[in-house]
Amino acid sequence: MSNWSVDYASLNAANSSKVPNPVGYEPSTLQKYTKNERSNRQGNQDNNQVAIKMKRAWDVAMGPAKSIPMNAIMIYMSGTSLQIFTVMVTAMLFFNPVKAIMTTQQTFSRFESDTTTSTTSGKAQPKVDLMMPKLTFIGLHIVTILLGVYKVNAMGLLPNTASDWLAFIKPKEILEYAA
Repeated sequence: MSNWSVDYASLNAANSSKVPNPVGYEPSTLQKYTKNERSNRQGNQDNNQVAIKMKRAWDVAMGPAKSIPMNAIMIYMSGTSLQIFTVMVTAMLFFNPVKAIMTTQQTFSRFESDTTTSTTSGKAQPKVDLMMPKLTFIGLHIVTILLGVYKVNAMGLLPNTASDWLAFIKPKEILEYAA
């Protein structure tokens, strides 16, 4: 016999029970489940799916918060003079959030599930309530729009003083003249 051969005839059933399970083998996975246990496991999986969808929805909802500091630094670094870069940064602060707010429903549509969607067990899947993540998403984009309003005000383009409206103010009537 060579060094690398195994004599299978010498192995018996008593010795084979002492052989440990391979790494990663879980004997409990081969259990047979009853109908009730199977439906409970399916219900737990449905709840896990709902929790995962909510977590992902919150991740998407908090996404705009990551861009707010970057936008704040950009408006600080661009200055208050009227130049093409400053105007482009300011326009970006208005157009991108408005576009994102308009597409909120499509952004969150992948996380929605109806109660009519049936699972393999025949049960209805629980509905995911996405109202708070959607409101957070919209609110964070409104904060970005407010940064744009601040930038327009800092550039002097926002008409918020009386001198900005002089063309619309009637001149004072002089009641007396002194000679």
